Amino acid sequence: MRTALAFSTVLSLTSAHFTLDWPTARGFSDDTAGNFPCGGLDSVKTPRTSWPVSGAPVQLNMHHDQTRVAVYISIGEDPGSNYSVMLKPQLSMQGLGDFCVGSVSLPEGLNVTDGTPATIQVVTNGDPSGGLYQCADVTLTTKTLSEQDYGSHCKNRTGVKVVEENIAGNPNGTASGDSPSQSAAPSGTAAPPPSGGAVLPTAAPWLFGAVGLAGLALL
Repeated sequence: MRTALAFSTVLSLTSAHFTLDWPTARGFSDDTAGNFPCGGLDSVKTPRTSWPVSGAPVQLNMHHDQTRVAVYISIGEDPGSNYSVMLKPQLSMQGLGDFCVGSVSLPEGLNVTDGTPATIQVVTNGDPSGGLYQCADVTLTTKTLSEQDYGSHCKNRTGVKVVEENIAGNPNGTASGDSPSQSAAPSGTAAPPPSGGAVLPTAAPWLFGAVGLAGLALL
């Protein structure tokens, strides 16, 4: 019985690839997780999660021990497939379980105000034939997260680390500078991420979140 239970748990984790835990995701379907956009979940989820324009974490749960990840955003009530604004260039991470993409903020010059609706899309390379996609519908706010709230939405399992940042291209294998899609990229003005990310022997500074950074400052 224990062997069967353990095997079923492994199968569940393997098939799920990753989940978007915060901001609150639209949902998850393993059958359509490789469909762009949003893993085949086309309907906006309400109520939207409030997400600070000054920056906030994106909390993931990883089910592969080596994954490439990038984060995008589309501004508007119902973005369709237009995810052309990059929030976090492609990175490579190692480890299973909780993984916080911290210090995610809007690029300068983006025309938004308090209350602007938007949708965040996380893309990984977990599907052998392309990317995996999950989305969260948010309302942009000028209110910042408290240290406690930030910490509750930014957790990392022991051993999880970023090994490379600012990797050219996208996790689904499209060309550098394209917004994520399974074929031709939708129109947009996204700038390509810097190429040739440096290998990091330990976790990237933003991985620790607000509390961890405060601790580093005391070292």
